[in-house]
Amino acid sequence: MAKKKVVSIIKSNPFGWKTFEALRQAVGMALDHQVSVVFMRDGVFALTNWNPNLIGVPSFDKSIEALGMLNARIIVNKECLGDRGITKLKDFGVEIEILSKNEICQIINEAEVVITW
Repeated sequence: MAKKKVVSIIKSNPFGWKTFEALRQAVGMALDHQVSVVFMRDGVFALTNWNPNLIGVPSFDKSIEALGMLNARIIVNKECLGDRGITKLKDFGVEIEILSKNEICQIINEAEVVITW
């Protein structure tokens, strides 16, 4: 099977199950496809140094690390960070690209599959 360009967009806040499941799905897809995970809107909070265990949400640090090992792109929207006053991201030990809305639109336009969470 040919590798497909897949973009998973996480726009929901990380305080529920969606981000955990989105990242789990992205790891599975990254085994066979070229995956980019884009954090935008309230999804950008997932990349900050917060403790999901305090509110009973499973940690997704391992999923982000796995995505890095599988050469998936992890991208965060620059404007969304600024709108929410976020100046520092958590160090997951993988590269997190900070891109503008226009750069992210280009990545989405080139994708064969787009999944929104």
